[in-house]
Amino acid sequence: MVWRSSRKSWFTPCKVIIGALLLVSVVTSCAIRDPKPVEGTWVITDAVMPGISEANPQEARQWFGQSYHYGANNLVLGQIQCQSPVYSEQRLNAEEFNAQFNVPLSTLGAGKQDIQAYQISCDNDELLPGQQLFITGHREAYMLWDGVFYKMEKTEVKSQPDNV
Repeated sequence: MVWRSSRKSWFTPCKVIIGALLLVSVVTSCAIRDPKPVEGTWVITDAVMPGISEANPQEARQWFGQSYHYGANNLVLGQIQCQSPVYSEQRLNAEEFNAQFNVPLSTLGAGKQDIQAYQISCDNDELLPGQQLFITGHREAYMLWDGVFYKMEKTEVKSQPDNV
């Protein structure tokens, strides 16, 4: 004799709920990604002129304070916006850097053995300042434009306004 309960089992609805929660958890965890080191807002704070460049020191100082935002879906280079940027990342050792830019890597900081380089392409074919970036530290990078390496510092993300 098989015993059957006339009451519906509470176990089946719980399985459905638990299954749905697991599915939502898996889907949302796949959508979350770690940002690339280049992503964030950077401000120009200094300039290194290792050789012949199109800018003189006074012209280079005019760039100080400009900010650049590198996002996953948009790029703001000064006053110019770029939708759907494509980030090409490459690791360069000191020899490769010197061969490509005719400048020793030590120009961007003593003791550098390699560097993370980004070439960013935009939705238009125009070459813009900020599309070539070199990450030299956790919050430090250099942008190359007209023969000048502009030092950039990553800004802090604030969770609340200053006046609170």
